[in-house]
Amino acid sequence: MVNHDLVNGFSERAVASGAEVEKSGTLKEARNFVKCFIQGNKIIKVMASSEVAAIVPQDLALSFLTPDRTEACGAVELGLVFAHWGIAETGTLVHLDTNDEERMIWTLPPVCIAWLETQKIVPDIESLAPVIARHLAHPAAPSPQVSLVTGPSRTADIENVLSTGVHGPGRLIVILVEANAG
Repeated sequence: MVNHDLVNGFSERAVASGAEVEKSGTLKEARNFVKCFIQGNKIIKVMASSEVAAIVPQDLALSFLTPDRTEACGAVELGLVFAHWGIAETGTLVHLDTNDEERMIWTLPPVCIAWLETQKIVPDIESLAPVIARHLAHPAAPSPQVSLVTGPSRTADIENVLSTGVHGPGRLIVILVEANAG
């Protein structure tokens, strides 16, 4: 069951932090948005998690780069990932990484598109404490990490001037999808 108050709260706070939020509804609509975004921006080099690469429209002429190839990392134009959770209180995306390569998809490309299922939005980080604790303690994951992403990368550490995209994507797009909506 989707809590629309949580979805709206997440959306408002994510936008306030500088992210763009698309409420696509169905997976088909989300795929169409990504296809139009890629075509409209003439993107060729994409870094994607294996889960997302499997659902990206196959008729696009894309070069999928992997974060384990250092020479490819600087050339990538777009990162595509699934967010595991969303936090309504802050508009934050949560990704339960199992290795450095997964984290790089969130942080290396200048643009990141993240899918988030609306029923995975929780009120606050405290609601995820048991999930995060289990993930970090999981013995099968070689290097479990948790990425918390609130808006595009921004810093004011360079002469106290706000800069975006310095330590991660300068543009973050969140696509909200209802899991049972096709």
